[in-house]
Amino acid sequence: HGCAWRMQSLAHGTFRACLSGVRGISSRVSAQGHRQLPVFCGVSHRTFTPSLSGACASGGGLARKTLQCVGPLVSMRTDYSARSFDAAGVRGMATSKRTKRTWYGMRVSDDPTAPSVVRRKPTTPSLRHTAMLDKTYLWRGRPVKSLTFGLRKKAGKNNTGRTTVWHRGGGNKRKYRLIDFRRALMHSEGVRYCVVERIEYDPNRSAMIALLRHCKPDAPAEEKAKAALSYIVCPRGVNVGSEVQASRSEGLDILPGNAMPLRYIPTGTLIHNVELYPGHGGQLARSAGTSIQLLETNEGTGYALLRLQSKEQRYVPIDCMATIGKVSNPEHKNESWGKAGRSRWFGWRPSVRGSAMNPVDHPMGGGEGKSKGGHHPTTPWGRKTKGLRTVRKRGPLIRTPRFKAK
Repeated sequence: HGCAWRMQSLAHGTFRACLSGVRGISSRVSAQGHRQLPVFCGVSHRTFTPSLSGACASGGGLARKTLQCVGPLVSMRTDYSARSFDAAGVRGMATSKRTKRTWYGMRVSDDPTAPSVVRRKPTTPSLRHTAMLDKTYLWRGRPVKSLTFGLRKKAGKNNTGRTTVWHRGGGNKRKYRLIDFRRALMHSEGVRYCVVERIEYDPNRSAMIALLRHCKPDAPAEEKAKAALSYIVCPRGVNVGSEVQASRSEGLDILPGNAMPLRYIPTGTLIHNVELYPGHGGQLARSAGTSIQLLETNEGTGYALLRLQSKEQRYVPIDCMATIGKVSNPEHKNESWGKAGRSRWFGWRPSVRGSAMNPVDHPMGGGEGKSKGGHHPTTPWGRKTKGLRTVRKRGPLIRTPRFKAK
């Protein structure tokens, strides 16, 4: 049931606009003047001038369409959700495009710090299950050469050659980006001013990284060319050209990307890249989309109480640095590699069940057909894998462990 405008010419140059299909509302307007239309279907009061071009076609379309009338007046915009009408066939009227959405219902983002996870047309079987980040708005060039070095593959082995992490090996070559987790040197005074030069993808972490140029935004070109560069874990909400600051000696504005000690941050603020010990660099909340909430700061004890992403509450010295805001790339959890080959590109090898091995390779191996072995699941070295207590001892700085907070 759409809405239709029927323009009929009446005597003395008067037009009558009859609205059919919506509560039978009609309004009389003048050919030269304007008149306020009543509210219908959630449409707010707008000034409207009828068109002399003829009648409007009817139809039921999506919400948030734009009606643009031929006349001396600007457009009348409708923003409603319950019922709407489509003016695509109306002469002299323009409609806005449908809002693009991802496969999981989110609106396609043009923010480089929060890219959308998109699916491509399934021209191959693997693409049907693949959902990857949209890197359209990220830097497409190479990283800064002075801030990178080649990453040697270890295949999950330690310095003695023994495998300590299983199912690792192979994968594409990577260059490691040197990340500045400290943001400001210990015992440094003043404020470090930086400008976000660009936002890049980092294959070594789930979050994006931002390249900073250590100068003020209004600095002359010669000073900018000589300024130092550094990478940081990109906060969500910063843009190219934004100014970010860092200081260990004074408080700063509560804006995404600014870094300061916990003693200067208001209670309840969301932070990330938090130090565990002053001067050691950020160690907490560095993954994509994570954040920590500051619950309280105590000058007497010298500790601040934090609620981690796992709901664990722990104390951290108030002189530790933290960055304001959340970590970028919150849609990382919706990614799907789609095929086993992409897992190999990332350096992950297949995992084999112990029950599918031979008795010489695993305690649960062997037997005729699909057998369970008659004992509890164990590791290849005989340790129990189900039911064994693995929770670490509660330290003095942990107020609420994560397994009790949930």
